Amino acid sequence: MVDHKKRRRRAEAKEEQLSLIFRTLADRSRRQIIELLREAGELKVGDIAEAFSMSLNGVSKHLKVLEKAGLVERRVEGREHWIRVSWTSLQQPYEWLHFYQHFWGGRLDSLVDYVKDKGAKP
Repeated sequence: MVDHKKRRRRAEAKEEQLSLIFRTLADRSRRQIIELLREAGELKVGDIAEAFSMSLNGVSKHLKVLEKAGLVERRVEGREHWIRVSWTSLQQPYEWLHFYQHFWGGRLDSLVDYVKDKGAKP
């Protein structure tokens, strides 16, 4: 019974983390920061702010949200803060979306076939 409770708590924690990631990525600026870091690999906080014509304070707030969700990692070198994407954190939402892509892809293909069989244009 204890094992069942532990598994349930782990599953709930995993679901909460997935929800946090999707809420975090719902913001366009944060998605753009992820995209910039994907292209650059690693950037200083000031360089990220400069790329978006955003205040350092504004970028810092977005980065804190991304860090809380585990989507970026920060490396401090002296006074410079370097940011990079934490690709392992994106694995969970990727797997979730991948499952539903296959799920809906097959059903939509079936719908197209059905509509074609009925003689209507999709």
